[in-house]
Amino acid sequence: MRSDPTFSSPALAPDALRAQTVIITGASDGIGRALAERCTRAGARVVLVGRNEAKTRHVASELMSRTGSETVSYEIADLLYVDEQVALAERLRAAHPVIHALVNNAGALFLERSLTRDGLERTFALNHLAYVQLTLRLLPSLLAAAGEQGPARVVNVASRAHVGVKLSLTDLRGDWPLAGWRAYGASKLANILFTRALAARVESRCLCVHAIHPGLVASRFAANNGRMGRITRQVMNWFSISNAAGSDTAAWLLASPEGGSSSGGYWVQRAQIEPSAVARDTALADALWTRSLELAGLETPLAGCRA
Repeated sequence: MRSDPTFSSPALAPDALRAQTVIITGASDGIGRALAERCTRAGARVVLVGRNEAKTRHVASELMSRTGSETVSYEIADLLYVDEQVALAERLRAAHPVIHALVNNAGALFLERSLTRDGLERTFALNHLAYVQLTLRLLPSLLAAAGEQGPARVVNVASRAHVGVKLSLTDLRGDWPLAGWRAYGASKLANILFTRALAARVESRCLCVHAIHPGLVASRFAANNGRMGRITRQVMNWFSISNAAGSDTAAWLLASPEGGSSSGGYWVQRAQIEPSAVARDTALADALWTRSLELAGLETPLAGCRA
C-alpha cells in the first residue's frame, strides 16, 4: 500500500454531524466502514447498510464500542435485486422520516458477465440502479431535512474508471457482451450522469448531490472474483491508499460548508474537477435519467422542500 501525503484523512470535528441521520450503503467493509466510523465520531446517527447480517451487526457493535455512541443501527439488503432495493428504501423511510445524508457506496467489480433474477446485468443493477432506487425513494426524507442546518446531502461513490468509457442507452439491461472493467467503468459513468441529472432537478438549497472518486483503496474490492480477483486485488494493493484516506472526500462533503453550497459536481481529494466529456453530456444524463426511472419502476418523484 502506498503512502501518499496528498491523501490525508483528518478527523471531522466532534460535533460536525451532531444528531444528523446518515445512511451509508456498503458500510460493513472498506471505505464505507471507515466513513461510518468518522461520521459516528462526529456525532451522527449512522445507519449501516450491508448484505451479510452477521458481519454488519458485528461492525455496528464494534463502532459503538470504539466510539461510545449508542446511535449506530443497521439494515440488511442485497442491493443486486430490485425488490430488495425497494424494500430497503421503504424500511428506511418508515424508520427515518428525516434523513440528512445518504452515501451510495455499495458496489462491485464482476469480471464475468451475469444477469440478476430481474434480467439486469449485475454491475449495472448494483452500481447504478441501486443508487437511483435508494436516492429517489428516500427523497421525501432527504428533503424533509433541509432547513437551518442547510440542504440534505447525497454522495455517490463513482470512480476515475469512468474516463474513456461510453454508455449504451439502448441496452442498459445488459444484453450486449459488456463485462469486467468495461461494465464497471460504464456503471461509474452512470453514477456521474445521475448525479448531474438529479442536481438539475432539485434546488441546491434543498439537496446537494455529489459524485466522488475516492482513489484506489486497499479494500476487498474485486476479491469476489475467485483466483483472478485475488490476484487483481494483490496487484492493486501495491498502489492503494488506506480505507480511511479513501473515505476523506465523502466525509468532508457531508460536513463542510462546501458540501452544502454547490450540487452536481465531481470531486477528487476535496477538489471539484471536470469529469470526462461524456460524463458532462446533459442530453445523455437526461436520457439515462428517464430510462433508469423506467427500469426502477419510478415516476419522477420530485417535490419541494421546506427550506
